[in-house]
Amino acid sequence: MIVHPTSFLRRRAAAALLATFVGLSAGALGCKSPGAPADAGVTGLSPVPAPAGLVAEAFLPTPDATWAKVRALVGGSAALLPGSAGALAASLLGLPIAVASEIDGSVPVLGAAVEAPDRPRPRVVIGIHVKDGGRLIDQLTRGEGARFRAAPDAATSIALLEPLQGTSPAALGVLGNYLLVAESAGDLTTVGPYVARTMPQAQAPKEDLAVEIPRPAIEGPVLRAARSAWDQARGPDGAPRPTAVPLAPAVESALAMLGDLERARVTLVLDENAHLRVSGTPKAGGGPASKASTDLAVGDVKPLLELPADALAGIVVRDRAASRAENVPKLVDALAGLVEGGLPPAERERLGAVIRAASDARGDWFAGGLRFNEAGPTAFVRAAVGDRAKLETAVQDLLGMAEIQPVRAALQREGLRMSTGKAELPQLEGEVRRVRFEQTAAAGQAPASKGPGASANKRGAGAPGASQPPPTIELLYIVRDDGLFASVGNDPAAGLRSVVAAPQGERLGGVPAMNAALAPLGSDIAFALVVDPLRLVATRLGQPGAGDPAPVVIAAGAAPAAAGAPAALWARADIAATAIRELIRLGGVF
Repeated sequence: MIVHPTSFLRRRAAAALLATFVGLSAGALGCKSPGAPADAGVTGLSPVPAPAGLVAEAFLPTPDATWAKVRALVGGSAALLPGSAGALAASLLGLPIAVASEIDGSVPVLGAAVEAPDRPRPRVVIGIHVKDGGRLIDQLTRGEGARFRAAPDAATSIALLEPLQGTSPAALGVLGNYLLVAESAGDLTTVGPYVARTMPQAQAPKEDLAVEIPRPAIEGPVLRAARSAWDQARGPDGAPRPTAVPLAPAVESALAMLGDLERARVTLVLDENAHLRVSGTPKAGGGPASKASTDLAVGDVKPLLELPADALAGIVVRDRAASRAENVPKLVDALAGLVEGGLPPAERERLGAVIRAASDARGDWFAGGLRFNEAGPTAFVRAAVGDRAKLETAVQDLLGMAEIQPVRAALQREGLRMSTGKAELPQLEGEVRRVRFEQTAAAGQAPASKGPGASANKRGAGAPGASQPPPTIELLYIVRDDGLFASVGNDPAAGLRSVVAAPQGERLGGVPAMNAALAPLGSDIAFALVVDPLRLVATRLGQPGAGDPAPVVIAAGAAPAAAGAPAALWARADIAATAIRELIRLGGVF
């Protein structure tokens, strides 16, 4: 096959961008507006029914305009990329550059996918509108520069384009005024007619990219993929690994809500930044999703804005007392699963009572963040308090669980010893408590010798200079009427002071870029996360404070039914253009 000359890096960059569209179209299904006008390119070609197993349909309404936005977001390195959507498609597909002028960048690119049980990914077909399908076939199959031959498929009327030499990057075909692209000719004939004959009649959305996921897709491949990802985070016996334990109840609830959605919509809007939105409509019948849309605790981002100004990452989570109570058994199961052989019934009951008491005593939100300074990383948390005295007692009782024999044995197996006590931080009002974890030996090994070989034991059995966790980690916390404050890491004292002082002092809301990124989230937020990836990377490279903030925001919440609009669960991600450009540069895409 003769391939249009282009640099490897250029092709690699363009392929990555087109793959984004393919991936999104493989995970969602679009909705149609019955009164939408038919596409002029398929006049005489009547619509066909959706193929069996259709799970995805997507629209890229204005290819040229959206590609221009992508190039603007990428910045200076975009000069290496094709200047139009048509030139991009020709480059990716190994077509003559003259074909680029035949591609109509003002008409939507369409995509559909059909579940393929016999292989790991669905059958995906993309339809690219061309000005004249017959003329395109002539340009590719006739004359001295012909690269393909046309092989009509009698059943579908698709002109399959077979390369005269070598192989093609993708299977190609033409039906009406659509150039169809797929992984195989079988995919073209299975899904192509629906893309070229039926999908052009849909009303194009206003966003740069829009997809919808119907119930069959959610209940099938989407839910299976989500459960598979969660299973990978769990241990071989089904219990979550230690790092996943705090997430277990939330993840299980999210999976239940996902399986209870009637449909979901995904959109991408590009302006100065990139904005991804996902919304889900619950099924009727009062299932987990519809229940969450009315019962989910939501609010604004004030607790996140009141974290210390030097936070490089922050999170706020809201939940109601009723949902916390429902999650207590799940959390007990997850924690008990970390203890070899599990906990005896009496101790499980005690653990459940302690967690339940703490759940009842705290408020409906908690916020946390991460900072770096010369000492290293430090995390901090602030949580709302409902009953201060009850919460103080519950926390002490929870820490006391470390003294029971199964838990103590589990800590010993990990080479850890835990102790608690008071800490002296006179600058803070209230009693500060300390929880100390000391490394007594490498996990699964005997305690380190105090003889001449002690230093070698501390370094561990790895290569010289191998990175090891610090021998002692301290967590400091204080419970006051205005919240539970805690900090853990390399400088917990400084972290605790900063998180206590931030609401009335230097806070994240005072950083203009962070405030601008978080303010649009509104007041129906159940979860929000903000990360400044560029400054985080700079800090890890020994350049703390370098660069301007370029936040990435991820949030989720619920909107109850109102004014004729159905109830909805939603999620969103907003990525600053500066972060996009720098991450692309660091990834070496161009």
